Amino acid sequence: MDSITKFLLKLSLSERQILLQIIQQIIALQLDGLDVKKLTGKENYFRVRKWKIRIIFKKEGNIGNIIDVHYRGGVYKKL
Repeated sequence: MDSITKFLLKLSLSERQILLQIIQQIIALQLDGLDVKKLTGKENYFRVRKWKIRIIFKKEGNIGNIIDVHYRGGVYKKL
C-alpha cells in the first residue's frame, strides 16, 4: 500500500470522499474552484490546498500526476 492510500484511510469517510473528488479533478486537470498554487523552484509542480491538507501534483501533458497527499508540514519535505 502506498503512502497516499495510507494517509487517505486514516481520514474520516466524508473527508476521504471530498479529497478523492479533488484528486479526480486534478488528474483530469479541471482545476476550477480549487485553491491551486505553483510551487517555486519546481517546474510544472503545483499544490492544492484543502483544510490543512496539501495535494502535490505535476502537470504532464493533459493529465495531473499526483505526487503526494499529506498535512501541510510534512508534504513539502518529500520534494
